[in-house]
Amino acid sequence: MTTPLRRLGATVAAATAVALVPVAGLPATAASAAAAPSTATAAPAAVGPVPTATTTTYRWVKADRARTTVKRSPSSRTIARPDDGTRLVVLDRYPKRLKVRLPDGRVGWVGKKRVTSVPLRDIIGRTYTTKRLRVTKDIRTTSRTITYADLGTRVVKRARTTQRDVDRIKVKLPGGRTGWVREGRFTKRDVWGELAQCESGGRVRLNTGNGYYGMYQFSSSTWRAVGGSGLPHYHGAQEQTKRAQILQRRAGWGQWPHCTSKLGLR
Repeated sequence: MTTPLRRLGATVAAATAVALVPVAGLPATAASAAAAPSTATAAPAAVGPVPTATTTTYRWVKADRARTTVKRSPSSRTIARPDDGTRLVVLDRYPKRLKVRLPDGRVGWVGKKRVTSVPLRDIIGRTYTTKRLRVTKDIRTTSRTITYADLGTRVVKRARTTQRDVDRIKVKLPGGRTGWVREGRFTKRDVWGELAQCESGGRVRLNTGNGYYGMYQFSSSTWRAVGGSGLPHYHGAQEQTKRAQILQRRAGWGQWPHCTSKLGLR
């Protein structure tokens, strides 16, 4: 006869045995985890890579003092006129206008035709051309030719490209016109000033009385042959130099044999 106490012990032993049986198909450790109540917080979902900031877009001023306005409309108030070569940060784009940040932090709008994506550097300095140069409207060599600068033309450098494959200089020509020419075609030597000093002491109004006139000692016939009117010494230095450049281009330095030999120009 089984006592109540023995029946109770058998029931407890059976329950304990059931609890210790591993869950089918799982390792003991996983089974233990499955059997144990979970108190841990669920792990957060995996987070993808944080997107990087967009690359800053720059433009460089290529126009003479590009007008920058407070609003997108070109007729709105002018807030700045950055010089050639100034770097601008592009903030927004429209078909003909760009919203930009100036180097001093101000924000405004500028015409797309006034800037370029070619990196530029602002420069300054008077210099002279070493040969006759083609001057183009824009930076690229394929741009439209606007004029030619004769040998020895005095120009003012305004900006230059900084990319190795684009060697271009923006210059201001006599009379105020600006354009782009190849780099490496300039010198600090004023050959026309030196020639005039040798020929006439640089005197614009010189009339020697021997049939030669002005800074470059033109004869009246030679002066007329290069498009001059009247007599050379009745004109200013710029006009006389212009005609001397035409003569040199047509006939070479031999038109001034003594002085050009002395100056090492031929």
